[in-house]
Amino acid sequence: MNRVDKRRVGAAFSRSAAAYDARAAVQREVQDRVLALVAETAPGARRVLDVGAGTGALLARLAAARPGLRPAAVDLAPGMAAAARARLPGAAVAAGDAEALPFGDARFDLFLSTSAFQWLPRLEPAFAEARRVLAPGGVLAVALFGARTLHELRGAWRDAAGPGPGERTHRFFDRDEVAAALAAAGLRVRAVVEEERRERHPDARAVLRALKEIGASPAVPGARGLGGRGATLELLRLYEARHGGPAGVPATWHVVYALAQR
Repeated sequence: MNRVDKRRVGAAFSRSAAAYDARAAVQREVQDRVLALVAETAPGARRVLDVGAGTGALLARLAAARPGLRPAAVDLAPGMAAAARARLPGAAVAAGDAEALPFGDARFDLFLSTSAFQWLPRLEPAFAEARRVLAPGGVLAVALFGARTLHELRGAWRDAAGPGPGERTHRFFDRDEVAAALAAAGLRVRAVVEEERRERHPDARAVLRALKEIGASPAVPGARGLGGRGATLELLRLYEARHGGPAGVPATWHVVYALAQR
């Protein structure tokens, strides 16, 4: 089980809603792949729910390709839900939790989620909710950031912070955990695949700034920094000493894609 302060996650992403689409390059690439997957596996789906929908960008792209789409969206962050509502007039949009969806049973043909489920304490309850709201034969297509995501930053953070009570870095789920959680929720797993994408930044400080701009702040309860300026400077030093070079520093995004069916 992951330790997640959901109120903190929601507040961080609400603050970033206005700038999110311009900053979230990897997240846009993940949407591209998910759209390609659903074009192949659920071409006729019209009743579509996006959970962790952010600003509604994915649903807007799908609606442009599928006239007659009946979209619905849920996001934990009220600011993101407001942005999606403005972008998708006529859609059913709610600020809500993936573990307690505000929709009735068997209502959707397609369940989508991109770059969101890594913020959950556990995967099983959210996948059980997905199964509940999917109609028989309905398709689930989810992409979330996996275990090696931001390993450069998290390793430097742990070493800079030193020993202390509790975990200070976010724990991401691995591919096997995703597959097991889908099966435990009673969904028929069709595929679970993974890939790594890397961004380059000028330096470690730029990595932290980019994460803050998209709302990806530490979600661990009580993890409000590394304990002061000294620890932060040590984080930056370690990150650059271990991973820096003429092209700057890398930031790894490990993406797990899951396709399943009710």
